[in-house]
Amino acid sequence: MAEPKARRITRELSVEEQARLKDARARIAAELPDLTARDPMRKEAREEVTLSGELRRAVHASELSLSAIAAQAGVTTLHLDEFLTGEWTLRSDVLDRLAGALGFRLQRAS
Repeated sequence: MAEPKARRITRELSVEEQARLKDARARIAAELPDLTARDPMRKEAREEVTLSGELRRAVHASELSLSAIAAQAGVTTLHLDEFLTGEWTLRSDVLDRLAGALGFRLQRAS
């Protein structure tokens, strides 16, 4: 059975919608250089063979949004994002909450 094709419905945008679209495109264009510069930092930090690197990989693999994870860890989304790029370190109590939010449990090795 063939998958149904999505129907594209088009219409003229109102003047207000055109203005909002133009504004959104300008904001995206302004953010893009920063996002492009931060991506290699995020990849490098994620590949660290450390506890922080493991937590970063878990954040990236999580089905939860960054804002939901940040709320459960008790930090702002900005601080979590800066942790993911390696620009910000987290206190041990925040790391504990982050680990808990991601389903980790600390256990002594026997």
